Amino acid sequence: MNYYDFLSFKEEALRYYTPLVYIALAIGIIASILSALYLWKKDERYGRFSYYAATALMVELTLLYALLMRYHLGLASISYINPFEGGRFNILLPFWVEKERLLFWLWSYTFMVLYAWRYRARRFASALNFGFLFFLIAIFLTGREEPLPEMSKLAGQYLLWELHPFSAPVELFRSLIGKYYLYSTWYMWLHPPMIFIAYAAFTVNFFACITMLLKRKEIYDSIAYAYAKFGYVLLTIGMLIGYPWALEAWRGQSWWWSPIISASFMLWFFYSAYLHMRLYIKDGKIWRITAILGIIAYLSVIFAYLVIFLLPGVHAYV
Repeated sequence: MNYYDFLSFKEEALRYYTPLVYIALAIGIIASILSALYLWKKDERYGRFSYYAATALMVELTLLYALLMRYHLGLASISYINPFEGGRFNILLPFWVEKERLLFWLWSYTFMVLYAWRYRARRFASALNFGFLFFLIAIFLTGREEPLPEMSKLAGQYLLWELHPFSAPVELFRSLIGKYYLYSTWYMWLHPPMIFIAYAAFTVNFFACITMLLKRKEIYDSIAYAYAKFGYVLLTIGMLIGYPWALEAWRGQSWWWSPIISASFMLWFFYSAYLHMRLYIKDGKIWRITAILGIIAYLSVIFAYLVIFLLPGVHAYV
């Protein structure tokens, strides 16, 4: 792929990417409105339509992710020169880096919302549609112009240099080689998706804990507990997978005290406490404390995600 092929490929991807993001936002708004009408009027028709809207969003996000995968594979076809070690290399980026992290989180959450309809709590399952809107607004606030903006910029700069190689862009090559060593590892194909699927499960747990405080029914506690267990297992395995890789990737650096590492341990301890408290759910009013702890724990999830962008650290570039 040369520079002009890249520009054409990128333009074609944007022709579909931007409309699909807008369609996702529109479906998210419709799903939220239908859920609000269902909760207000208690008309089963609105409940059925809110389920259909959630299904439509799942299908639309699947199409969007298929487009993103095609874009990733297109960038992976570019062969870069390695001036430091000789030869060439290609970079296959995982499907959950840069802005795709939030989209993958939303996509996982959508599947979990549809699964939640199997419980005997149709109004709660419909209320989960409000989460779609929160995610989509966050995606729009963080920029929606193009997929993989950072890697696309590096690839464009490199191909432009190949077209007009007047000077060697040392910093560009260092950035590309850094991306190569970071992303060409099994770790990036296991650790991040496990973490974000866990985050999606914790999102359902968050809504269930709020509903538990409002409605005080056992079914909501059962839903919250089921999703917390699933998310906790994935979070724990994901963190364990990350440990040996971090020893090798950040050797000689004080990565142990990186803000994202500390924030991840904090949310792990919160959910450990939540699951431990849940063992005593039959004792008096402990369910209220458990629900409040689940809400606080989810705030630590949001903090762990935002700390990547807000605080410096060796993990911040992932």
